[in-house]
Amino acid sequence: MITTRWPEKITRFGLLLFASTIAISHVPAQFGIGFAVLGWLLEGFVNKHWQVKWSPMFLPLILYVAWNLICSTASPRPVHSLLAVVDNEWAMFLMLMMFWTVQDSDTLQRILVCLFVSSSVAMGYAIWQSFYGIELYRGMALDPMGQFYRSVGFYGFYLTFAAFAMTVFFVSSAFALERGGKGKWFRFILPFMSFAAVILTFARSIWLSFAGVIPFLGLVRGRRRDWWGAIALLALFAISLIFVPLLRYRAASIFDIKANQTRINLWQTSLKISQDFRFVGIGEDNFDYYFEKYKVPGYYDTTAHPHNDYLNVLINSGVPGLIFFLWMWIEALRSGIVTWRKSENSTVKTAALGGTLSLVGLIIGALFQDYYGSFINCLGWWFVVGLIFAGKRAQEADSGRRSDDPFLPSQTKL
Repeated sequence: MITTRWPEKITRFGLLLFASTIAISHVPAQFGIGFAVLGWLLEGFVNKHWQVKWSPMFLPLILYVAWNLICSTASPRPVHSLLAVVDNEWAMFLMLMMFWTVQDSDTLQRILVCLFVSSSVAMGYAIWQSFYGIELYRGMALDPMGQFYRSVGFYGFYLTFAAFAMTVFFVSSAFALERGGKGKWFRFILPFMSFAAVILTFARSIWLSFAGVIPFLGLVRGRRRDWWGAIALLALFAISLIFVPLLRYRAASIFDIKANQTRINLWQTSLKISQDFRFVGIGEDNFDYYFEKYKVPGYYDTTAHPHNDYLNVLINSGVPGLIFFLWMWIEALRSGIVTWRKSENSTVKTAALGGTLSLVGLIIGALFQDYYGSFINCLGWWFVVGLIFAGKRAQEADSGRRSDDPFLPSQTKL
């Protein structure tokens, strides 16, 4: 049978478009996912080659989505809730396209390079913003933070940008650590820029993610130099707290109950809701519908969501939904660590380690903010999971080639 290559090229174009633009604009990034899905469909219909592969993560993923749909159908606003499910969850197609279609480390390498190039621009822009106080694209004045301004990058909102900058830090750090050869220290420029950008967002939830994941990096790699690197980063942040009073005040506010009264009240309200809807929940995006009935007395500066992804899932789809949600990420983390340990390919190891560390960071940050529940951050969430599974697929392909050809080199450098 004669096959054509253009469906594959459309898919690759879509994935590269996403990686090239996610740091700057979500509009072309979403078009990138659309192109990737279109190419995948054409590959199936035109070439009769359906690129589908099973992963243990798909079982909790299917159960989570199916249960969420059931809960939304049973909610007081079924159409509204079902549309909210589709609006947020369709981002998982990005992970599927990366897992099913990125079957070699060369394509994975191009995705990483596109991400690093566009992210370098975004991180540099964010650092500039912290001194000049304006977001040029929207003509928006930034929130002053003492002698600095709160960086938002190209995203327009500091929390959204902070989560993305964190993933850039961990993926680019994995690249710098996993690739040997000359110019290694040059590769730490982007990690340093993204680290600074995160600090200058003043996003406390992502600061806590850093505090949790940086030691985890030393633990996973288990090398003395990595422990020293983790200690050095934490020391750098500690020194910043000493010499920049504003950072010290912001960090101290993490432990100040009065400064976090809104979050505490939202969490208590969410728990009250969950007590009456433990099994089926209230359906996606119905927090505002039930808020007035269940809210605890106190101060609120926002009532948009529970400011905690796990409580958000719990009230949306009950205890079963939360179990499926946590099960997904456990399977994803397991795949990332196994892939990183098994692979001898520096590109694959970069994707697996960077994706795993980013996912751990998002899981920690989700304790204090709705990162998965926000579509823009959900794109980044599924992208780092996609890196894990694309790395897994490339690792399996490399292992297969080595078993067929004992003389094939086992290491591919970026």
